[in-house]
Amino acid sequence: MQSPWLRPYVLTVAFLALTAQAPAPSASPESGDPLRHLEYAFKVHQEGDATTGTGGTGTMSVDILSVAADGALVVRISEWVKLELRPRQAYTCTVYGNTTVLCPSVPAPSQAEWVLLSYLGRQFVDGAPWDAQHHWKRTQHSAQFDEVEDFTMLPGSNDHRAMIRESKVVSIANGGYSKTHEDVTINYDRAMETPDIIHDDFTSAADDGQNTGHATYDFQLVKDSFAKS
Repeated sequence: MQSPWLRPYVLTVAFLALTAQAPAPSASPESGDPLRHLEYAFKVHQEGDATTGTGGTGTMSVDILSVAADGALVVRISEWVKLELRPRQAYTCTVYGNTTVLCPSVPAPSQAEWVLLSYLGRQFVDGAPWDAQHHWKRTQHSAQFDEVEDFTMLPGSNDHRAMIRESKVVSIANGGYSKTHEDVTINYDRAMETPDIIHDDFTSAADDGQNTGHATYDFQLVKDSFAKS
């Protein structure tokens, strides 16, 4: 029976589809200071058939290593989960402003790391194709999956701070034709081009209705090497 926690499968499929269209993550030096360092406090809560991924609380560490020729950021991410002795494995990924993330497919970052990486690309807000209703949509289609992301800029947004709501639906043709849905809210600092707060409400279910799962992912920026006034 298919587990409803399908994010690793979805993202592996997406990675394979995207690598034919976009450059793989650039190699990063093993030494030297990053261009920028960010730290996020995170909390994950899972219910249902939660057989994979990260739970509990901890800290995400993100180093901006370089800017690729196409404007993407090359970043290194790792997480430390409370009560564990040391940080987990670090991954080097390429992130884009349209939420595209390219990372190693095996081994892959945790579910929580994928969520944060999605919103770290440059011009996530100011480079998006907003329409007159402060809305834009992104879709991906392949033989393996269909993904639709809907973004809305919420009332109260201004030149300094944007409140974004995203609805993401992924349908996966994996034999069970399972579906995942995410309802995400993002408090975004437009000047610093960083999400300060992210809340992701994630649900998953197979078409037979027998397997369901639910998780919440919460992030708050606690450190930024670019000093804020």
